[in-house]
Amino acid sequence: MDKPDITSRIQTLGRFSITIDGKPAATVWPDETLKLFFCSLLSPLDLYFTWDRICRSMWDAPLTPSIKRRLKEKILHPLGMFLSEELGCNPLIVGPESIRIDQQRVHIDAHEFYRTVLEGLQLSSLVDHSAAREKFNEANILYTGSYLPGIPGKITENARHDLETMYRTTVMDAMTLSRNSGHSPRNHLVRTFVALP
Repeated sequence: MDKPDITSRIQTLGRFSITIDGKPAATVWPDETLKLFFCSLLSPLDLYFTWDRICRSMWDAPLTPSIKRRLKEKILHPLGMFLSEELGCNPLIVGPESIRIDQQRVHIDAHEFYRTVLEGLQLSSLVDHSAAREKFNEANILYTGSYLPGIPGKITENARHDLETMYRTTVMDAMTLSRNSGHSPRNHLVRTFVALP
């Protein structure tokens, strides 16, 4: 089966914006809560978000049937409609246990940054210094600023902190070590972030 063409791009590093074929989209959100919820799902540190985690993040309350129903009615349904109108598709995948973004439909820069860093760490652990250096240089270019600056929320703030730490302690350290010694970082950097949640 052919991979669908990704025309929607979501920038999260340095600023938040959505474009379709290079043109701005979703510039005006119907509700700030919908925007904050959507931004929570963009974190590259999680493959999916459980219903309970979303409820605790949004309302500081554990999952109950009534809260799950409220989440579906007040957030997921209107957000799905809004995204369908703005992007031409609804990239939310809602399952019985979790919610996630369909990355076959959208490109998220923070995910590309995260994957690139992990690839650099893997290459470094395999002692492929030249290829690792390339990946860390790529990651340095991709990291155009803080993750979703100004967007509140526990999930977003945790991701912002972890990505900034990854950038400073892995990418920047790797580039410094590479410049100083001609080698990529040692295994202590690999251990630092390969086990991120």
